[in-house]
Amino acid sequence: MRIATRLVLAFLAVALFSGGLTLVLIERVQAEHVRRYFTEAPRPYPREGHRPGERLVEELKGESRKALFFALLVAAAVGAGLAFGLARPIRELTETARRYAAGDREARARVRGRDEIAELAAAFNALADRLAEERAREERQLAATAHELRTPLAVLKAELEALADGVLTPDAANLKALVAEVDRITRLVEELELLSVAAAGGLALAREPVDLAALVREVFDRVLPGRYRLEGEGTALADPDRLRQILWNLATNVARHGGGRAEVRVAPGRIKVRDFGPGVPPEELERLFEPFYRRDPARTRGGSGLGLAVVRALAEAMGGGVRARSAEGGGLVFEVSLPQK
Repeated sequence: MRIATRLVLAFLAVALFSGGLTLVLIERVQAEHVRRYFTEAPRPYPREGHRPGERLVEELKGESRKALFFALLVAAAVGAGLAFGLARPIRELTETARRYAAGDREARARVRGRDEIAELAAAFNALADRLAEERAREERQLAATAHELRTPLAVLKAELEALADGVLTPDAANLKALVAEVDRITRLVEELELLSVAAAGGLALAREPVDLAALVREVFDRVLPGRYRLEGEGTALADPDRLRQILWNLATNVARHGGGRAEVRVAPGRIKVRDFGPGVPPEELERLFEPFYRRDPARTRGGSGLGLAVVRALAEAMGGGVRARSAEGGGLVFEVSLPQK
């Protein structure tokens, strides 16, 4: 029952109860005093100035006032009890919120009934669960970031120490290997910065109409030459450089994890990229866009682990989005949506 309905019914119950109780008490008082009036009124009174039955009339008034006062007290008690019962879930929810704010992240509200308070308690629990999931994801991402940075730094340190000890010679091949590790760290830091700026809404974009099919050919011819099939055509309102980065990340993802070949379908405001890799379980599809998520945990090299996270961040920054689903016959389909005007 909705809380508004409960309040109305509570007020009606108090009004009816108090009115009915008042009527019953007054009727009893009047009935008693009317009987006495007709039995006692004819008798003379010792005090002068008193008319027959005057004392009984005064008693009737006094008893009526007492009955009314008693009825009001009972009605007030009933109303207070009803108000206390209605306010109890609010107090419990307030106390739960205070516990959560004080650091008890396991605090959850009791959900009773189907009124607005129950909906509020359920919404509070859903918010607390979502914050817990986001906190766990941030912790995983922080640990993964530390790991991804630690690995190339450890390699770089070991090779520099080997050069310093004379184990390695400072020839072109060894120096290029060191530069490659530095480049990997640089790319990782740049992509982390891009994700941070995009999340804060500070990514600079130059939106203009873009020929999607032409941009797909430009990127996929470089990453997957002769290993992709393109169908359809269409345009979208997007930043060409950022969209080029999205396509590059999707193409390199196919090259590394998606079987090395792809089918690309283009429509106005839509780009679908299907790979022919092993796929992922349905419950892990959303995790594909988490930073440093890898389909095969044994693979720790071959990319920064931020490619698909960057794809989502850039697509959303341009007013679109991206989602992944399993393809019939195996593999994954990544669908990028973009504004058309």
